[in-house]
Amino acid sequence: MDFLGLLIQLIVTIIIVAIAEKISKTEVPYGWIGNIIAGLIGGWLGQILLGNTWGPSLGGVLIVQTFIGALVLIAVVKWLMKTIKARRA
Repeated sequence: MDFLGLLIQLIVTIIIVAIAEKISKTEVPYGWIGNIIAGLIGGWLGQILLGNTWGPSLGGVLIVQTFIGALVLIAVVKWLMKTIKARRA
C-alpha cells in the first residue's frame, strides 16, 4: 500500500468515527488519534460482527462495518467509563 492510500484510509476512518461520536453524543479521548484507534478497532469489530463481503467501501475502508463497529466500541467505552466513575464515588 502506498502512502496516499494509507492517508485516505486514515481520513475516511477519522470522518466515520467523528460521525459516530456525534450520533452517540460521546467524545472519544485523545482527539484524532483516539478516532483513528477507535476506527481501526471498530472496523475490525464491525467486520467480525457483520462480515467483510458486502457494503460500500471508500479508500479500502468498509463504511458500514466501520461505522457500526465504532458505535459499538464507543458505547462499550462509555459504559466502562461510567462504571469506573461510579465505583470511585
